[in-house]
Amino acid sequence: MAIDIVIKQKLFGGKNMPLEVILGEHLHYGNFVNDQLNVGEMAENEFVAYDPSCIGRGFSVVWNPQEKKKIVLRLPMPSTAVELREFYDAVARMTEYWDAKLTVDGNRIQLADFLAGFEDMVKFNTKAIKEFFGQALEDSHTLSIYCAMWPLSIGREEVTRFAENPNYFTQWLHEKQIVDAYFATPRFYMGENGVYARYILTNNMPAVLPQHPVVPYGATDPTTGKPLECEDWGIILVIDGEKVPLCEMEYATFLKKIPNHKKTKFDADRFLMDALTEEELRTFAQ
Repeated sequence: MAIDIVIKQKLFGGKNMPLEVILGEHLHYGNFVNDQLNVGEMAENEFVAYDPSCIGRGFSVVWNPQEKKKIVLRLPMPSTAVELREFYDAVARMTEYWDAKLTVDGNRIQLADFLAGFEDMVKFNTKAIKEFFGQALEDSHTLSIYCAMWPLSIGREEVTRFAENPNYFTQWLHEKQIVDAYFATPRFYMGENGVYARYILTNNMPAVLPQHPVVPYGATDPTTGKPLECEDWGIILVIDGEKVPLCEMEYATFLKKIPNHKKTKFDADRFLMDALTEEELRTFAQ
Protein backbone atom coordinates (compact mmCIF):
# COMPACT_ATOMS: atom_id res chain seq x y z
CA MET A 1 0.00 0.00 0.00
CA ALA A 2 1.50 3.32 -1.09
CA ILE A 3 0.89 6.73 -2.63
CA ASP A 4 2.42 6.85 -6.13
CA ILE A 5 3.11 10.22 -7.70
CA VAL A 6 4.32 11.18 -11.19
CA ILE A 7 5.32 14.80 -11.84
CA LYS A 8 5.78 15.61 -15.55
CA GLN A 9 7.24 18.84 -16.84
CA LYS A 10 5.17 20.31 -19.65
CA LEU A 11 6.21 19.66 -23.24
CA PHE A 12 8.27 22.81 -23.72
CA GLY A 13 9.67 22.95 -20.21
CA GLY A 14 13.45 22.87 -20.09
CA LYS A 15 14.39 23.19 -16.45
CA ASN A 16 16.29 20.65 -14.38
CA MET A 17 14.87 19.88 -10.96
CA PRO A 18 17.36 21.00 -8.26
CA LEU A 19 17.85 18.63 -5.35
CA GLU A 20 17.23 21.58 -3.03
CA VAL A 21 13.69 21.92 -4.35
CA ILE A 22 12.97 18.23 -3.75
CA LEU A 23 14.34 18.22 -0.21
CA GLY A 24 13.20 21.62 0.98
CA GLU A 25 14.45 22.77 4.38
CA HIS A 26 13.93 19.59 6.40
CA LEU A 27 14.54 16.46 4.35
CA HIS A 28 17.73 14.44 4.13
CA TYR A 29 18.49 11.61 1.73
CA GLY A 30 20.30 8.30 1.31
CA ASN A 31 20.60 5.16 -0.78
CA PHE A 32 19.48 1.69 0.26
CA VAL A 33 22.23 -0.95 0.12
CA ASN A 34 21.79 -4.40 1.66
CA ASP A 35 18.65 -3.43 3.59
CA GLN A 36 20.27 -0.36 5.14
CA LEU A 37 20.28 3.32 4.19
CA ASN A 38 23.66 4.84 3.39
CA VAL A 39 22.97 8.41 4.49
CA GLY A 40 24.12 11.13 2.10
CA GLU A 41 24.62 8.70 -0.79
CA MET A 42 22.53 8.42 -3.92
CA ALA A 43 21.95 5.71 -6.51
CA GLU A 44 22.32 6.60 -10.17
CA ASN A 45 18.65 7.52 -10.59
CA GLU A 46 16.99 7.18 -7.18
CA PHE A 47 17.22 8.01 -3.50
CA VAL A 48 15.16 7.84 -0.31
CA ALA A 49 14.10 11.09 1.37
CA TYR A 50 13.34 11.30 5.10
CA ASP A 51 12.94 13.78 7.93
CA PRO A 52 15.74 13.24 10.50
CA SER A 53 13.70 14.91 13.24
CA CYS A 54 10.93 12.32 12.87
CA ILE A 55 12.22 9.34 10.94
CA GLY A 56 9.40 7.31 9.44
CA ARG A 57 9.26 5.09 6.40
CA GLY A 58 10.84 7.54 3.98
CA PHE A 59 9.73 8.02 0.40
CA SER A 60 11.57 7.08 -2.78
CA VAL A 61 12.40 9.64 -5.45
CA VAL A 62 13.29 8.55 -8.98
CA TRP A 63 15.44 11.46 -10.21
CA ASN A 64 18.85 12.47 -11.47
CA PRO A 65 20.41 15.95 -11.79
CA GLN A 66 19.85 16.03 -15.56
CA GLU A 67 16.17 15.01 -15.39
CA LYS A 68 13.83 17.36 -17.29
CA LYS A 69 10.84 15.14 -18.11
CA LYS A 70 9.42 13.50 -15.02
CA ILE A 71 9.99 12.57 -11.39
CA VAL A 72 8.37 9.59 -9.70
CA LEU A 73 7.72 9.44 -5.95
CA ARG A 74 6.40 6.64 -3.76
CA LEU A 75 5.42 6.87 -0.10
CA PRO A 76 4.67 3.54 1.61
CA MET A 77 1.57 3.47 3.76
CA PRO A 78 0.71 3.55 6.58
CA SER A 79 3.19 6.33 7.27
CA THR A 80 3.12 9.16 9.82
CA ALA A 81 1.36 12.52 9.81
CA VAL A 82 4.72 14.30 9.87
CA GLU A 83 5.97 12.34 6.88
CA LEU A 84 2.72 12.84 4.99
CA ARG A 85 3.09 16.60 5.49
CA GLU A 86 6.66 16.52 4.19
CA PHE A 87 5.62 14.36 1.24
CA TYR A 88 2.75 16.66 0.25
CA ASP A 89 4.99 19.72 0.61
CA ALA A 90 7.65 18.12 -1.60
CA VAL A 91 5.07 17.31 -4.28
CA ALA A 92 3.86 20.92 -4.16
CA ARG A 93 7.38 22.36 -4.45
CA MET A 94 8.27 20.22 -7.45
CA THR A 95 4.97 20.66 -9.25
CA GLU A 96 5.06 24.43 -8.83
CA TYR A 97 8.73 24.70 -9.82
CA TRP A 98 8.07 22.89 -13.10
CA ASP A 99 4.50 24.14 -13.52
CA ALA A 100 4.00 20.43 -14.06
CA LYS A 101 1.28 17.90 -14.69
CA LEU A 102 0.49 15.79 -11.64
CA THR A 103 -0.64 12.15 -11.54
CA VAL A 104 -1.62 10.45 -8.27
CA ASP A 105 -2.08 6.68 -8.22
CA GLY A 106 -2.53 6.72 -11.99
CA ASN A 107 -5.08 9.57 -12.09
CA ARG A 108 -4.46 13.10 -13.36
CA ILE A 109 -5.26 15.69 -10.72
CA GLN A 110 -4.79 19.40 -10.16
CA LEU A 111 -2.26 20.31 -7.48
CA ALA A 112 -4.84 22.33 -5.54
CA ASP A 113 -7.17 19.32 -5.40
CA PHE A 114 -4.35 17.04 -4.28
CA LEU A 115 -3.36 19.40 -1.48
CA ALA A 116 -7.00 19.84 -0.42
CA GLY A 117 -7.17 16.11 0.29
CA PHE A 118 -4.40 16.20 2.89
CA GLU A 119 -6.58 16.04 6.01
CA ASP A 120 -8.59 13.16 4.55
CA MET A 121 -5.32 11.32 3.87
CA VAL A 122 -4.22 11.88 7.47
CA LYS A 123 -7.50 10.35 8.67
CA PHE A 124 -7.10 7.42 6.29
CA ASN A 125 -3.54 6.91 7.49
CA THR A 126 -4.65 6.87 11.15
CA LYS A 127 -7.30 4.27 10.34
CA ALA A 128 -4.74 2.20 8.44
CA ILE A 129 -2.36 2.22 11.42
CA LYS A 130 -5.16 0.88 13.61
CA GLU A 131 -6.36 -1.80 11.18
CA PHE A 132 -3.87 -2.66 8.44
CA PHE A 133 -1.16 -4.35 10.49
CA GLY A 134 -3.60 -6.52 12.38
CA GLN A 135 -5.17 -7.72 9.13
CA ALA A 136 -1.74 -8.37 7.60
CA LEU A 137 -0.73 -10.49 10.60
CA GLU A 138 -3.71 -12.83 10.40
CA ASP A 139 -1.68 -15.57 8.70
CA SER A 140 1.75 -14.88 10.19
CA HIS A 141 3.48 -14.12 13.48
CA THR A 142 5.38 -11.04 12.30
CA LEU A 143 5.29 -8.53 9.48
CA SER A 144 8.35 -6.80 8.05
CA ILE A 145 7.94 -3.26 6.76
CA TYR A 146 10.49 -1.15 4.92
CA CYS A 147 11.36 2.11 6.64
CA ALA A 148 13.75 4.99 6.02
CA MET A 149 16.84 3.53 7.69
CA TRP A 150 16.20 -0.22 7.70
CA PRO A 151 13.34 -2.75 7.82
CA LEU A 152 11.39 -3.17 11.03
CA SER A 153 9.29 -6.12 12.17
CA ILE A 154 5.87 -5.83 13.76
CA GLY A 155 4.25 -8.47 15.95
CA ARG A 156 1.08 -8.81 18.02
CA GLU A 157 2.44 -6.65 20.82
CA GLU A 158 3.16 -3.76 18.45
CA VAL A 159 -0.15 -4.14 16.61
CA THR A 160 -2.05 -3.87 19.88
CA ARG A 161 -0.22 -0.72 20.92
CA PHE A 162 -0.68 0.91 17.49
CA ALA A 163 -4.41 0.19 17.58
CA GLU A 164 -4.72 1.72 21.04
CA ASN A 165 -2.64 4.78 20.18
CA PRO A 166 -1.79 5.43 16.50
CA ASN A 167 0.63 8.18 17.55
CA TYR A 168 2.77 5.48 19.14
CA PHE A 169 3.53 4.23 15.61
CA THR A 170 5.31 7.52 14.88
CA GLN A 171 7.24 7.34 18.15
CA TRP A 172 8.13 3.66 17.62
CA LEU A 173 9.42 4.21 14.07
CA HIS A 174 11.66 7.09 15.13
CA GLU A 175 13.02 5.44 18.28
CA LYS A 176 13.94 2.26 16.40
CA GLN A 177 15.77 4.18 13.68
CA ILE A 178 17.90 6.53 15.77
CA VAL A 179 19.51 3.68 17.69
CA ASP A 180 23.28 4.04 17.49
CA ALA A 181 24.06 0.47 16.52
CA TYR A 182 25.18 -1.71 13.63
CA PHE A 183 22.13 -3.12 11.83
CA ALA A 184 23.40 -6.55 10.88
CA THR A 185 22.64 -7.68 7.33
CA PRO A 186 23.79 -11.00 5.88
CA ARG A 187 26.25 -11.40 3.05
CA PHE A 188 25.49 -14.27 0.69
CA TYR A 189 28.02 -16.50 -1.02
CA MET A 190 27.93 -19.49 -3.34
CA GLY A 191 29.77 -22.56 -2.10
CA GLU A 192 30.12 -26.17 -3.12
CA ASN A 193 26.95 -27.07 -1.22
CA GLY A 194 24.90 -24.10 -2.38
CA VAL A 195 24.20 -20.66 -0.95
CA TYR A 196 25.48 -19.73 2.50
CA ALA A 197 25.13 -16.51 4.50
CA ARG A 198 27.44 -14.84 6.97
CA TYR A 199 27.04 -11.93 9.36
CA ILE A 200 30.13 -9.98 10.39
CA LEU A 201 30.56 -8.61 13.90
CA THR A 202 33.36 -6.64 15.51
CA ASN A 203 34.07 -5.77 19.14
CA ASN A 204 32.98 -2.52 20.80
CA MET A 205 29.95 -2.14 18.51
CA PRO A 206 26.31 -2.46 19.64
CA ALA A 207 24.38 -4.47 17.07
CA VAL A 208 20.82 -5.16 16.01
CA LEU A 209 20.65 -8.88 15.25
CA PRO A 210 17.92 -11.30 14.13
CA GLN A 211 16.50 -13.94 16.44
CA HIS A 212 16.04 -16.18 13.42
CA PRO A 213 17.91 -15.25 10.22
CA VAL A 214 15.87 -15.04 7.02
CA VAL A 215 16.62 -14.10 3.44
CA PRO A 216 15.66 -10.43 2.83
CA TYR A 217 12.39 -9.96 1.00
CA GLY A 218 12.87 -9.81 -2.76
CA ALA A 219 16.35 -11.35 -2.79
CA THR A 220 16.89 -13.58 -5.82
CA ASP A 221 19.37 -16.26 -6.80
CA PRO A 222 21.51 -14.68 -9.56
CA THR A 223 22.02 -18.06 -11.23
CA THR A 224 18.31 -18.94 -11.49
CA GLY A 225 16.41 -15.69 -11.02
CA LYS A 226 14.21 -17.46 -8.47
CA PRO A 227 13.75 -16.40 -4.81
CA LEU A 228 16.98 -16.94 -2.91
CA GLU A 229 17.03 -19.89 -0.51
CA CYS A 230 19.59 -20.34 2.24
CA GLU A 231 19.89 -22.81 5.10
CA ASP A 232 23.54 -22.23 6.05
CA TRP A 233 23.80 -19.27 8.44
CA GLY A 234 26.95 -18.26 10.25
CA ILE A 235 28.78 -15.32 11.75
CA ILE A 236 32.35 -14.11 11.41
CA LEU A 237 33.87 -12.44 14.48
CA VAL A 238 36.49 -9.78 13.84
CA ILE A 239 38.71 -7.89 16.28
CA ASP A 240 38.81 -4.22 15.35
CA GLY A 241 42.14 -3.38 13.71
CA GLU A 242 43.07 -6.99 12.90
CA LYS A 243 43.08 -8.08 9.25
CA VAL A 244 42.51 -11.77 9.93
CA PRO A 245 39.06 -12.74 11.32
CA LEU A 246 39.06 -14.14 14.83
CA CYS A 247 36.78 -17.05 14.02
CA GLU A 248 33.66 -18.24 12.21
CA MET A 249 30.81 -20.17 13.79
CA GLU A 250 27.23 -21.21 13.20
CA TYR A 251 24.81 -18.39 13.91
CA ALA A 252 22.74 -20.58 16.26
CA THR A 253 25.88 -21.33 18.27
CA PHE A 254 26.70 -17.63 18.51
CA LEU A 255 23.22 -16.83 19.83
CA LYS A 256 23.63 -19.35 22.64
CA LYS A 257 26.87 -17.69 23.75
CA ILE A 258 25.40 -14.20 24.21
CA PRO A 259 24.64 -13.48 27.90
CA ASN A 260 21.03 -12.53 28.53
CA HIS A 261 22.03 -9.26 30.20
CA LYS A 262 23.57 -8.19 26.88
CA LYS A 263 20.27 -8.51 24.99
CA THR A 264 17.11 -6.38 24.86
CA LYS A 265 14.16 -6.61 22.51
CA PHE A 266 14.42 -4.37 19.45
CA ASP A 267 11.39 -5.33 17.35
CA ALA A 268 9.30 -8.44 16.74
CA ASP A 269 12.16 -10.33 15.04
CA ARG A 270 15.35 -8.73 16.34
CA PHE A 271 17.22 -7.91 19.52
CA LEU A 272 19.68 -5.18 20.42
CA MET A 273 22.98 -6.55 21.72
CA ASP A 274 25.25 -4.39 23.82
CA ALA A 275 28.77 -4.05 22.45
CA LEU A 276 31.01 -7.02 23.13
CA THR A 277 34.56 -6.38 24.29
CA GLU A 278 37.61 -7.87 22.64
CA GLU A 279 37.97 -10.21 25.63
CA GLU A 280 34.36 -11.39 25.28
CA LEU A 281 34.79 -12.07 21.57
CA ARG A 282 37.95 -14.07 22.23
CA THR A 283 36.06 -16.06 24.86
CA PHE A 284 33.29 -16.73 22.32
CA ALA A 285 35.90 -18.06 19.91
CA GLN A 286 37.27 -20.66 22.33
